[in-house]
Amino acid sequence: MLRKLSFGLFIAALAACGSARVISRTQAGGVIELQGDRGKAMEEANSNMNAHCGPGNFTITQEGEEAIGTDTVAREDTSEDTAHSRSGRRSSTDSTTVAQTSTRTATAWRVHYACNGAGAGAPPPPPPAAAVPPPPAGPPAGAPPPGY
Repeated sequence: MLRKLSFGLFIAALAACGSARVISRTQAGGVIELQGDRGKAMEEANSNMNAHCGPGNFTITQEGEEAIGTDTVAREDTSEDTAHSRSGRRSSTDSTTVAQTSTRTATAWRVHYACNGAGAGAPPPPPPAAAVPPPPAGPPAGAPPPGY
């Protein structure tokens, strides 16, 4: 009984696991892949987006399953059948092999997001430098001093 309970708790713990993996990130947003329990994975994804863009400063632009490649499975089954003559002096063995290959599109659940505001998450740009005032107007170079 205790073993069944422990196994059940182990399965429940595995089912509650979820993670978020950053696929790509730019200054303007990014893509995060959710793995395992979607609720737990989304909590981690929100944490990643908050760290990147600032708390609550992002918009999810797309979410869903995306094709990420293909998976191919090859299977081969062999069966043998042996037949004996009535006298038992002769026997024959037949062998049959069946091969199957299947390919499917592999998918993953991904979240695309954009940081609100240009360059959100990056430090603000420095203020523009103050304009240097022009030098005071004076006589042109090489002119005689005033009052000459």
